[in-house]
Amino acid sequence: PASCSPRHRLLLLLLLLLLLLLLLPGALANKLKVPQVLLPFSRESGRVPFLLEAQRGCYTWRSTHPDVVTVEPLYENGILCSQKAVLFAESTQPIRLSSIILAREIVTDHELRCDVKVDVIDSIEIISRTRELYVDDSPLELMVRALDAEGNTFSSLAGMMFEWNIAKDNESSRGELSNKIRILKYSDAEYSPPAYVTEMEKEGKQGDIILVSGIRTGAAVVKVRILEPFYKKVAAAIIRLLVLENVFLVPSHDVYLLVGTYIKYRVAKMVQGRVTEMGFPLEHYTLELQNHKVAHNESFSGKVALLDEKTAVVTAIHLGQTNLIFVHKNVHMRSVSGLPNCTIYVVQPGFLGFTVQPGGRWSLEVGQVYVITVEVFDKSSTKVYISDNVRLTCQFPMEYFEEQLTTVNGSYHVVKTVKDGVVVISACLTSILSQNKNIQPIKLPGLHQQEVKIYLPIKLTPNYLAFPHHPMGMLYRYKVQVEGGSGNFTWASSNETVAMVTTKGVVTAGQVRGNSTVVARDVQNPFRYGEMKIYVLKLNKIELLPYRADVEIGQLIEIPIAMYHINKETREAIAFSDCSLLSLDLHMDKQGVFTLFKEGIQRPGPKHCSSTHIAAASLGHILLTVSVTEYGEYMESSATFAAYEPLKAINPVEVALVTWNSVKETVFEGGPRPWILEPSQFFLELTAEKTEKIEITQVRLPAKRKQNQYIYRVLCLDLGEQVLTFRIGNHPAVLNPSPAVEAVQVRFICAHPASMSVAPVYTVPPGAQPCPLPQHNKQLIPVSSLRDTVLELSVFDEHKRKFDNFSSLMLEWKSSNESLAHFENYNSVEMVAKDDGSGQTRLHGHQILKAHQIKGTVVIGVRCAGYSEESSKVMEIVILPKSAAVELLLVDDVTVLPENATIYNHPDVKEIFSLVEGSGYFSVNSSEQDIVTIIYMEAESSVQLVPIHPGFLTLEVYDLCLAFLGPALAHLRVSDIQELELDLIDKVEIGKSVLVTVRVLGSSKRPFRNKYFRNMELKLQLASAIVTLTLMEEQDKYSENYILRAVTVGQTTLVAIARDKMGRKFTSAPRQIEVRKLPHSKFIIYLSVWFVRVENHLTEKNCSLTFATICGLYFLHFFPYTYFNMDESYTFFILIFYQKYFFMCLKVIVDFISKYMSLYILYITLLYIINHYNPFGFLLQGVSSIQTCSRENDTDCFLGNFPNAQIILFLRMAGSFLRVILAAATPFWSNRVSKRCHLLCLFPREGAAFVSSRVLKCFPNSSVIEEDGEGLLKAGSIAGTAVLEVTSVEPFGVNQTTITAVQVAPVTYLRMSSQSKLYTAQGRTLSAFPLGMSLTFTVQFYNRIGEKFHTHNTQLYLALNRDDLLLIGPGNRNYTYVAQAVNRGVTLVGLWDRRHPGMADYIPVAVEHAIEPDAKLTFVGDVICFSTHLLNQNGEPGIWMISTDSILQTDTVTGVGVARSPGIATIFHDIPGLVKTYREVVVNASSRLTLSYYLKTYLTNTPNSTVFKFFITTGRNGVNLKGSCTPSQASAITTILLPETLILCHIQFSNTSLDIPASKVFHVHSYFSMEKGVYVCLIKVRPQSEELLQALSLADTSVYGWATLISEHSKNGMQRILIPFIPAFYINQSELVLSHKRDIGEIRVLGVDRVLEKLEVFPSSPVLVVSGQSHSSLTPGLAIYPVRVVNFTSLQQMTSPVFINISCVLTGQSVAVLVRASKKSGAGQCIDQCEDSGVLQFMGSYQILFTLFVVLASTAFIFLAYSAFLNKIQTVPVVYVPTLGAPLTGSYASTRSPPPFLSPQPPPAQSRLQHWLWSIKH
Repeated sequence: PASCSPRHRLLLLLLLLLLLLLLLPGALANKLKVPQVLLPFSRESGRVPFLLEAQRGCYTWRSTHPDVVTVEPLYENGILCSQKAVLFAESTQPIRLSSIILAREIVTDHELRCDVKVDVIDSIEIISRTRELYVDDSPLELMVRALDAEGNTFSSLAGMMFEWNIAKDNESSRGELSNKIRILKYSDAEYSPPAYVTEMEKEGKQGDIILVSGIRTGAAVVKVRILEPFYKKVAAAIIRLLVLENVFLVPSHDVYLLVGTYIKYRVAKMVQGRVTEMGFPLEHYTLELQNHKVAHNESFSGKVALLDEKTAVVTAIHLGQTNLIFVHKNVHMRSVSGLPNCTIYVVQPGFLGFTVQPGGRWSLEVGQVYVITVEVFDKSSTKVYISDNVRLTCQFPMEYFEEQLTTVNGSYHVVKTVKDGVVVISACLTSILSQNKNIQPIKLPGLHQQEVKIYLPIKLTPNYLAFPHHPMGMLYRYKVQVEGGSGNFTWASSNETVAMVTTKGVVTAGQVRGNSTVVARDVQNPFRYGEMKIYVLKLNKIELLPYRADVEIGQLIEIPIAMYHINKETREAIAFSDCSLLSLDLHMDKQGVFTLFKEGIQRPGPKHCSSTHIAAASLGHILLTVSVTEYGEYMESSATFAAYEPLKAINPVEVALVTWNSVKETVFEGGPRPWILEPSQFFLELTAEKTEKIEITQVRLPAKRKQNQYIYRVLCLDLGEQVLTFRIGNHPAVLNPSPAVEAVQVRFICAHPASMSVAPVYTVPPGAQPCPLPQHNKQLIPVSSLRDTVLELSVFDEHKRKFDNFSSLMLEWKSSNESLAHFENYNSVEMVAKDDGSGQTRLHGHQILKAHQIKGTVVIGVRCAGYSEESSKVMEIVILPKSAAVELLLVDDVTVLPENATIYNHPDVKEIFSLVEGSGYFSVNSSEQDIVTIIYMEAESSVQLVPIHPGFLTLEVYDLCLAFLGPALAHLRVSDIQELELDLIDKVEIGKSVLVTVRVLGSSKRPFRNKYFRNMELKLQLASAIVTLTLMEEQDKYSENYILRAVTVGQTTLVAIARDKMGRKFTSAPRQIEVRKLPHSKFIIYLSVWFVRVENHLTEKNCSLTFATICGLYFLHFFPYTYFNMDESYTFFILIFYQKYFFMCLKVIVDFISKYMSLYILYITLLYIINHYNPFGFLLQGVSSIQTCSRENDTDCFLGNFPNAQIILFLRMAGSFLRVILAAATPFWSNRVSKRCHLLCLFPREGAAFVSSRVLKCFPNSSVIEEDGEGLLKAGSIAGTAVLEVTSVEPFGVNQTTITAVQVAPVTYLRMSSQSKLYTAQGRTLSAFPLGMSLTFTVQFYNRIGEKFHTHNTQLYLALNRDDLLLIGPGNRNYTYVAQAVNRGVTLVGLWDRRHPGMADYIPVAVEHAIEPDAKLTFVGDVICFSTHLLNQNGEPGIWMISTDSILQTDTVTGVGVARSPGIATIFHDIPGLVKTYREVVVNASSRLTLSYYLKTYLTNTPNSTVFKFFITTGRNGVNLKGSCTPSQASAITTILLPETLILCHIQFSNTSLDIPASKVFHVHSYFSMEKGVYVCLIKVRPQSEELLQALSLADTSVYGWATLISEHSKNGMQRILIPFIPAFYINQSELVLSHKRDIGEIRVLGVDRVLEKLEVFPSSPVLVVSGQSHSSLTPGLAIYPVRVVNFTSLQQMTSPVFINISCVLTGQSVAVLVRASKKSGAGQCIDQCEDSGVLQFMGSYQILFTLFVVLASTAFIFLAYSAFLNKIQTVPVVYVPTLGAPLTGSYASTRSPPPFLSPQPPPAQSRLQHWLWSIKH
């Protein structure tokens, strides 16, 4: 190891020194280009300038001695600093002076210096590139260089004046001025001098630079001196120039000759760029052969060749070499080295060779003329000159070549190729003819052969290509076809701005107008080529080419379109080759006849540049106009096209079978129609093979057939079979050169019948299956016993084929039981045309069977008696078919039981409907879908229904095997629970039992049957155990009855509870039950139990106002439901209580539960009263029965006035239960009566005692009130008061008297009010009444002090300001009105007195939607979260319902809906017992889907990349979510409604040449975003194979994305978006292995340019260095990163793995390539250890040196960064250009990316060092 150490230490020292040298240029990046300047001293006015320039930066300049040197900055762009400055010498002393120019950088304050010296010129000299000139050739530039006394060169002489002269040549014999050259001005020559020279020449001065030109041969001297007087003592400088003629030999190169051959030389000279030949003898020159060298020491004459000086012919005589020399006749010029000479070699022939021109390759073309030259080479492969005395023979096969010219020596041949193929040509050197007999003969080479390939001429198809200039910059691509040649070509374009061509011959053009030539050259011989012209011209004309113009419906028509450019001068039309990218506008004068197929599919053809395809959709013709607008010019062309229906045989379809002498009416339909422009060319015909066996007649009945139907009658004349052919079309014409002609064939058969069948005719309802019975043999066929049945006869031949017509047969019908059914005519049959399901219309025999409405079985038979009489005369006797019979079962029509039903909506409910009678074969349909599930049980002849949703439907049952008169119907109602109802007597005597009835009501208050109660979990709940409930065994169908038995005296509450299928709880109104103990006497009632409270206002417990029919008095309910079960005779008593000191009016309404119940009215006299605010007791005085009414009669009972009592009683029926409403008048001590009103007073003791009344006093007079003595008061016309005395004389001797006041006053005002109750959520209020709500208005009348009247006679008038918002009418009580809110808006309800219009009241009634949100602009796909503030009294929401669930799918629990199809639906919100409001929703069809995505996002195929989203909205609202959704609604959207099932997402690569489907790379699905309220298509990257990743890494494509609605099948209006796609880069290296010998590796990455530009490649350890990327010239898209090991030993000793990290912010990829050192053993390992130890010792000894290196590296980094940043600021404006490839927020970004100011590319000299330090690549 010690021996290894010094060598490695020296190596490391050298490495460090090299690094320091590399770092120093970076540290001195900012410097001046010239460090020192030497300027000449001058006393003239013009100063000598010098331009001083810095490399980079911006500086301020100053001179330390301005009296010696001044500096003037050159400012640019208006800034106060510059990079350049001009120096001027200002010294006035002719001595050496100096100054320092300081340049200070304005940003860094860094200062640069330049030393400037001013000195006196000591000497001058002339500098020239050469000393030789040619006569009349390019001039020579001469320049003055000045030196100081020390020999230093002055930096500039610009502006100093010099004097240039032509001096005497002392070396010449005469010594006179030379006239061989002249001095030129720059202005006279074609050269550009410095600016100061041009200015001096304009002033007639000479500077330090001049031009000289040669005139004639010879020598010349040029002299120059400084013109300034101060420098007169400085010696002039001279230079001697030599002027020569530019002469040369032809040939001028060395020549190889064979012995005996010769060559003739020529001499030429070049004057002013032109070559002229000189004649012999020459004026100034002679030719000589010198330096003869004979090969092999052969020296016969001592010369190798002989020269004839007169003709300049050189003849070779011996092997060897000699020189041909140009010699100047002037002795002084013989030393010139520029005269031409050459060497002549005399050699032996070695072999022969061929050359061919043009092209120089042996790949020739048929029909071309070629020059084939035979060449002779010596043994060293040098070409030998062939003279005319050489004889060569060549052989060219005449089959392939035609010789046109051959030279005498046979070395030059002009041939023409005549045939393609591969051929061999040969040549041979036969002899050399020499006149010198001393020349010895030489050995000649043998035969030489050459293989020649001849190809056909290269032809490009088409002859030319013309494209329209596209204003949008779109490019046309056209594949040029090549014929001939070798098949391998190179392509080129003469003008690539107009047209470009690929290596495969695809021409791209269209963006730039002009022309170009595309050339395809054969690789084997580039001289062979084919070319074609490419034009990009302006479009001037469009034309539709003639083509087939009529087509069958469903087929396509390709419309060829030609477009032209018209030459304005020649009017020549140039047809475009491809114009398919132009936007065409197609207009059809009729819509619906033709449609565009796949958006036109524009493509060029051989004779047209574009085309469009239209598909025939319906019958008719159109005028199609194709137009295009380019550069504001409109061009169009029109043509007529027609569509016809497919020609087909309607009847028969394929085969017609008739009996002898029967007629078949054949019908053909469709086919071409008469051409609209030339209808005379239309034809049609029906031809037969055997015309003698049939007779064809065309039926011309246009009124009875379709316009495109053609009918022929074919009569059978003889038995047999043949083919009928029908042809239709148009003959060719000028306007339709290729018309369509269609033909169809059918078979026509005449045969005898062989068998028959009879079956009843069934009328099958639309969509139902046919009756299955005729398919079975020997089975009873049911028919109706109530209606006549039509029997159908079919006749068959021996092959069981059905006859189309058998009208020539005679038939006989028979019934086995005519008491059940009979025929009116047994020998007749009606032939009826009918399609039996095969698509062909045949004549069937129909016979009517008359039914007698008796059920039973009957057999019907039919027999064939032969042919008709007319036919049998000529027809021979044939075998007749057997008779046919059928057995019929006569049955009644089907009925459905039950016909009406209400079904509870529960999944466990299964309702059975029985089908009674009928044939037993039925089809069951429903009027509504999705309400119930229908299961038809054929074996039980019943239908099972399972409810799904609430609604109404009609069940339709069709009998498939009976005559159809309509279906049997059953009306069904599927309902949820709406209300629970309890019916019972609420006051029960202890120990007694009463009946409790529970009913459950559905929609429309219809009761459910009690069999559904178990699905409702119905139960009764008691608040206490004072009573017991027992379920009765006997129950009716619609209720559940219990026995309630009173156990203990007290009060309790009974409620009914049920739950629906959603678990919602329903509770009935609680019923109060009172248990009392009563005496058992039938008529004696213990009265102390009852307590009566009578007040002047409404009672608190839900008592409502009612009215009496007399006097307009208002009454209060008290004891609203009072029932007494006195005994088992079901006799009910109503107790009416009379108070002692006041009277009242009564009204009783009684409904009976049974017609056997009786009503007894009992009167009980009150003996005393405590006070009317406290309970009082009753003492029984007497009981009398007034009258009894019962339900024996159906009419209502009316009880009029009774003696001694004023009681009115009404009895009416209102259902099936007993309800008694008892109303009592409000007690008063003073009665108010309006004027002219009657008041009927009822006295408590009327009838029991003698009662009388009288008016005691009236104020102001007696006209205030009148009394008739029986309690009827009549108010007068005067207002006032009166005192009324009432006296009761009791039969037991007690008199009672009471006095009351009566006030008569006019009505001052009236007030109208509403008492509706609505409940809303806490903190929410309603601004208006909900739409759909019912309102009750009550009118009350007051006097002037606000006292309410008891009675009045006011006549009211009601009016509305508009009648479309409220439906209003009288209520069920006096002065009440009921209104229904039907429309939104405000209605003013006005009410006034007809006689006093000023007494009125007005109420504004505002009606608004209570359901939000507004769903006016709703489109398919919208999700609507409905909400309302309405609640019930318990704070619970109501039930949501929808009218049409197929349009707006709604969740009834939460009220959220999804619009699934266009239409109108109504959403309801029902709060039972309070309000039912609604809102109408109009769902519009979605015109198109709008797609969008985040503009800063893009799609990539990087595995595990972020999911890409693009958003879809339907309609025009921008979002598809309406309303504010609650969490429960959001849950229902995502779990129940699933709106995303409406949307289908699609993707596709935009580059069609990429043979990879997008579905293989991405998985796409849709979902609905609750956050944004739109549909989202999620694109997720699938797992990809290595091959797929590699193929996509270079893909230059984007991705199309679009979406469709499942409900819409058409793509009209479909929008696609173009999503940027950035493919992931691909690297197939997982590790990189390096070694001592191979310490540099490569990382290869495939990717597109924008990905490679953003690649970051850096090592994880400083032991590795990654250089900048380089691109492969062979593989586009391949980036190569060299990886070098800095210290291999450190790499080997690394404990943790070392990686090369490769990442890209665009694709989000991050790949790590493992780098490891290769392991060695043996000697190599020892060497490594030795080296490692030396390095470690060096590192331990030189820590200070490494620290210095780190400091220098940091300094270099700072200077480099600053230099790049400063250069950017001063020279390039900083512009930030955003790109679409910006990374997503939160995406991975490498922390090793350099700062922004390091982004520019470093200088080349620094790149290696910077790459060693860090990576600056992005």
